[in-house]
Amino acid sequence: MNYPSSNNIVYKRKRLYDYALAMLALLMPLVVKGFPVLIVIAATIGIAYFFRAYQRLGKPKKDYYILPYNLLKDAFVNIFKFKGPLLLMVILFFVYFASTFISFNKSLAFQKIILKSCYLYFPIIFSLTKWDKSRLLLVLDFFIYGCCLQVLISLLDAFWASGFQFNSFEFTYVNLSFNLHPGYAAFLVNIGFIFNSIRIISLYKEKSSLSGNWWRLIALVGFLAYIMLLSSKAGILTIMVTIVTLIVYTLIIFRSLKFSIFLILFSLIIVSMFSYTFGGRALIRYNRMKNSIEKKQELTDKTKKISSSNIRLVLWKNSWEAIKKSNYLGYGLGSGKKALQNNLKINEEKFVFGLNHNAHNQFLEIMLSIGFVGFLFLISILLTSFIGFGQFTTISMLLIFIITVNFGVESMMEKQSGSIPIVWLLCLLASGKPIFKSVFKF
Repeated sequence: MNYPSSNNIVYKRKRLYDYALAMLALLMPLVVKGFPVLIVIAATIGIAYFFRAYQRLGKPKKDYYILPYNLLKDAFVNIFKFKGPLLLMVILFFVYFASTFISFNKSLAFQKIILKSCYLYFPIIFSLTKWDKSRLLLVLDFFIYGCCLQVLISLLDAFWASGFQFNSFEFTYVNLSFNLHPGYAAFLVNIGFIFNSIRIISLYKEKSSLSGNWWRLIALVGFLAYIMLLSSKAGILTIMVTIVTLIVYTLIIFRSLKFSIFLILFSLIIVSMFSYTFGGRALIRYNRMKNSIEKKQELTDKTKKISSSNIRLVLWKNSWEAIKKSNYLGYGLGSGKKALQNNLKINEEKFVFGLNHNAHNQFLEIMLSIGFVGFLFLISILLTSFIGFGQFTTISMLLIFIITVNFGVESMMEKQSGSIPIVWLLCLLASGKPIFKSVFKF
């Protein structure tokens, strides 16, 4: 056997897998539909490549003719071996699957189980992934590239829509977010902001220079401006918490008074400038939210149009009532929204009923579908996804905090643009915990 040639084949297959993972990360902020189909296609191509590699390496036929079975077996062995979030996600998928049989709307339930399948295929993919430094950094960088593309495409789309002029209306909120809900776009770019910041800290700590990486600082400024322009309330809150956390984290890492003063002053100037320039709409939306909550008790006409904040309050109240009526067992996948709508109708919430919204809260949403057991699984996945990262624990906690805040105001796991990137991120953290701990040990 020609060993150098064999080693070259193995190396090429490894690089192929590296770039497949990286492309997956790149697409996270960009693709809003059809991701399960992409996963199936990628898995088929991957198995075909490994099948050919095993043949050329002279492996026994039994090793590559039953390759899909061997990969699945190895995946589930790894998932049960390491337990934690990956195992919880797989169990949660099967709970969702079982709930389809008690759902009032079985056709819708079986459609939704395709979306929930991300709780199955991402744990399988990541349980088979052997992480090293180069692979992890490649995946993080490609996710950052995806966020950069999302921002650039959104700006170009807004510029096109405004007739190649700067029309401020086209550069804010839903008009700016291109193919995503503003809250979802802000969430994804915020994650990109964190990963990019960590890469900057890591590079500067290693080389004491950002030579060749100044684009990363430009990207940070662009991400911040984009989130401010989107004016998502959850997005603004989480980016402010992100900036403060990253400043404190950076000061602890570098322990330099001169650098600390520079970083604090620079951050204050940038945030103040952007808040003054782009924060007008965000302030208006915040004041509307504050006023609507304060005047909630004054609302008596349930046919009258109300603010988005009051809509959420009505949805949350009626969702909880519907959950209690199910004895905290839920109504089955695909039937939770119908139960919420029935409760709105009973309470004569005519305006909100006409909107046909979901619960706009992921914790309530999962209880509407699979009851309190689903809530416990979701909380357990979040809690076990940030512990044990060493010096990276501050960042993992920040990432889970951002997910939790967004779960509080949106049913993010009911859309592909929310569920796919969130499960991907949680699986990345869970499977890559040792390498995160090693790479970002300063």
